[in-house]
Amino acid sequence: MFRKLIKLLSQKAAITVLSFLVQIALIVAGVLYAAAQFWWIWIVFEFFSFLICLYIVSHDMNPSYKLSWCMLILIAPAFGWLVYLFIGRQHTPRRVRKRLGRASDVSQVLLNMTNAELLNMRQALNPTGTTCADLVLNAGSYPVYGGTGTEYFALGDYMFPSMIEDIRKAERFIFMEYFIYERGEIWDEIERALIERAGAGVDVRLIYDDVGSMFTLPKVGIKRLKAGGVKVLPFNKITLSFDMRLNNRSHRKITVIDGEIAYTGGNNIADEYANKKTRFGHWKDTHMRFTGDAVWSFTAMFLSFWSILSDEEINYYKFLPKNGMFDANNTVGYVQPLSSGPGRDDHLIESAFINMISTAKRYVYITTPYLILDNEMQTALVNAALSGVDVRILIPHIPDKKIVYFTTKSFIPVLVKAGVKVYTYTPGFVHAKMMIVDDERAFIGTCNMDYRSFYLHYEDGAILYNVDSISDMKTDFVDTLRVSKEVTETEINDVTLATRLVRSILRLIAPMM
Repeated sequence: MFRKLIKLLSQKAAITVLSFLVQIALIVAGVLYAAAQFWWIWIVFEFFSFLICLYIVSHDMNPSYKLSWCMLILIAPAFGWLVYLFIGRQHTPRRVRKRLGRASDVSQVLLNMTNAELLNMRQALNPTGTTCADLVLNAGSYPVYGGTGTEYFALGDYMFPSMIEDIRKAERFIFMEYFIYERGEIWDEIERALIERAGAGVDVRLIYDDVGSMFTLPKVGIKRLKAGGVKVLPFNKITLSFDMRLNNRSHRKITVIDGEIAYTGGNNIADEYANKKTRFGHWKDTHMRFTGDAVWSFTAMFLSFWSILSDEEINYYKFLPKNGMFDANNTVGYVQPLSSGPGRDDHLIESAFINMISTAKRYVYITTPYLILDNEMQTALVNAALSGVDVRILIPHIPDKKIVYFTTKSFIPVLVKAGVKVYTYTPGFVHAKMMIVDDERAFIGTCNMDYRSFYLHYEDGAILYNVDSISDMKTDFVDTLRVSKEVTETEINDVTLATRLVRSILRLIAPMM
């Protein structure tokens, strides 16, 4: 037993968690002791808490987010402000913002234009003519691409064999960035393929989130990759001391191969995503494979993070596809990859979601594992339903995080009463992040419909305009509803007073989850 405890404490994750708990305990104990000895110290902290609240209110952030943090700070002035500074503050260093800007300016990097010339090209860069494309282009400088093929995967079970085959065929470079890599059948096969390609002279680079993969990607695995020639970097590496960016994680899921193939969607690299391991019933997740011009934006997204983490000056032109860009082919529709996160592209994906919902004429179909809405998103969904748009949302039936799921349920009554149809996936857990609108537009990517994804995490995805895969996405959504259960008004009204009270409290603190 003692040996097991020593082994556990020797692990990086255990040491880090223990360090945080000790630091928090010491700070809180010190403040409370000082306040007990000197009454004026408590007054100082009350005043400082008030100043922090003024700082929060004066900044451009979601009102619900402001309210939750201000209440915590004022209720617990001894440590509430400290918690906000270290895990609630939406802060990105200037150097990081600058380098992230390079990814957002992919159109300028690609076309070698000045800002003035780029503005003149806006119409050409948005051939869809939609307001959503203009929004993403103007706010984030992410262009719209023709010349892009798409392939939709309704399950990770189907996607991973395709990805592994593409990795094995790589000739120039392989870029992978995921929130979670977990040892198992899927990862072991990918690891072997990456090391084999690196040994053949392919430039293989991998980014993992240091919190997401904390318990799943051991040091020995990282050493094995590096020994095999794979370049590996952690995103936002955790340390034994508080970090003001601790809460800003990379939730992105990107694979780029030779600048010609890209994958993104909800799947991390782990066996449960391919239903090779059962945790919460059947795991429903989706992914998309892109070929052609739009792959360039995913290449630039990955390289921007690599430049931040390694301080390497990236020559973007080196990673352009061999066959050039903007090929005139007969591919149907357009694709607009995008990324968002703390910094230059704050809540860009949420803004795109709201635009797509608000401009829908017939239907909006959404799948998301978490439904924790801010006022803007809730208003958009309610208004769409009240306007006669068929709004349907698919969420899990078996939760992975019970408190978060209980919070999700607290948002359902107002939606259902407005006419939104909410379904739970009875076979298990839905991890897919998708939106389909009017057979014409769709989103697929990594962004959940919650505060964490919209305001704290770095996310990615792609908006599709009139591409063939939208039909496949819709068919899959409709088929999935057949094995799902609709939440009725009777169900949402048949709850105890205690449940209503708990839900109200959870909604109040939802922005901090």
